[in-house]
Amino acid sequence: MLVLSWNVRGLGRGEKCRAVKNLVTLHNPTILFIQESKLRLFNDQVVRSLGGLVLAKDVGVEAIGSTGGLISLWNANLFKVIACISNQNCVSLAGELVSLNKKVVFCNVYASNVECDRKALWDCIIEAQVSLPKLWCIGGDFNAILVSTERRWGSTILGL
Repeated sequence: MLVLSWNVRGLGRGEKCRAVKNLVTLHNPTILFIQESKLRLFNDQVVRSLGGLVLAKDVGVEAIGSTGGLISLWNANLFKVIACISNQNCVSLAGELVSLNKKVVFCNVYASNVECDRKALWDCIIEAQVSLPKLWCIGGDFNAILVSTERRWGSTILGL
């Protein structure tokens, strides 16, 4: 089983979609998480352009304006989805890994830059964890800077 996660920072250009499809072809993942698609329209054509025929099942959360957008694609022969919970910041797929005969939750996250919104997202995930299977795989963009050297743009504020 292979799970890939990528913050693409926009899928508006053809070369970005081709890069995602090449990644899928090269690695043949069970699940693909995409964050910050920036797509306001999500349809079957987008799914085919990213996952081809292998990752044909999907859940998408459209962007608001020019920010956000989540896409979760999976191989239905390897992972059978039983339930899906989604909002602007998270797509949680509860299902069964066929080869292991295990129930698992895959969670694709694109957290807000605002600290109190990130806390609300984690509270929501923790609440969902009570009623869903115990095995979880969480990936995505958590918009959290743990060490000041991770910061790529802007100034570093002391005390963070």
